[in-house]
Amino acid sequence: MRLIDPHTAEDYLRDTRRIAADEPVRVRELAGGVSNMVLLVERPQRPGDEFVLKQARGQLRTKHAWFSSVERNWREAEVLTICAELLVSAGRQAAANAELAAVTPRILFEDRENYLFGMTAAPRPNTVWKEELLAGRADPRIAAACGRLLGTLHAGSWLDPALAERVGDRTLFDQLRVDPYYRTLAEGQPEVRPAVQRLIDSLAEHPRSLVHADFSPKNLLVFSMGMMMVDFETGHYGDPAFDLGFFLSHLVLKACYHAPRHAAYLNLSRHFWQSYREVMAARISPQELEQLWARGVQHFAGCAWARLDGKSPVEYLVDAERRDQMRALCRQVFEAGPSDWPEVVDLCQQKFRS
Repeated sequence: MRLIDPHTAEDYLRDTRRIAADEPVRVRELAGGVSNMVLLVERPQRPGDEFVLKQARGQLRTKHAWFSSVERNWREAEVLTICAELLVSAGRQAAANAELAAVTPRILFEDRENYLFGMTAAPRPNTVWKEELLAGRADPRIAAACGRLLGTLHAGSWLDPALAERVGDRTLFDQLRVDPYYRTLAEGQPEVRPAVQRLIDSLAEHPRSLVHADFSPKNLLVFSMGMMMVDFETGHYGDPAFDLGFFLSHLVLKACYHAPRHAAYLNLSRHFWQSYREVMAARISPQELEQLWARGVQHFAGCAWARLDGKSPVEYLVDAERRDQMRALCRQVFEAGPSDWPEVVDLCQQKFRS
């Protein structure tokens, strides 16, 4: 496999005739992930035609050893295509009223020999929503749009046997989520091992829809009147409750980071919860929706705790007292078993007030 990086990408593009021999380009690495080399290719003579190169790496850039098959590049391309199809089918490509439009990149080319592909870049200027949140800017419009977006993907793929056949293999999800998050947490924190094992078992017991499995603020690029969702390599057909827990864990971790100014971030989670429910209520029964949220709440506790003591800990929550508050919150969710998100928000307010 020919490895690309900011220094070698230009030669690769010329050798493969992706760009002309005399076309000037600028290549820079896009930060934020640990599993791939992601490069933005800027074309000064063709403004608006910049694109992104993405190449999988077998060993992830983490403190603890973490490996995954580079074949995940092709799962990512497949799931990206599915998400685009679902958004178009639901008419989510255009803004409606004050709603932010949700878009996905478009695949430009695939290089199977070198495990990389090229895709369109997000409109510029754009910001990574994670950076906005850490900087103290909490926009409820974006949170509500995230709820609609995730609800659209789940509702549009609900109980779809063809899609289950197409992306039903969960090997990569196990390598990139279940093992480094849940199993690592259970090994290091024996007190929660039974609760975590129940989460792992539940994932296999509730295949319902497409699952992005990396739906988080770092993978949402926000621009004027819209946002682009990226990073689809963990996508599969499975239990959408994981997406709920995974996303909400990011919002609550940032609420804890900003405490005692946490109210705005908990408010974001309410906007997400409400808009997601509105989309899903048109597709599934009230009982199914209730059960989905009950599972999602448990996955929130598992994902949030795993971001403290798993293989991929968050880099910004370093205060020992705040980290202990998060662990105590997750422990309480596991033990009390709240059935819906507002109950968790109440627990968060109690914990972060101190």
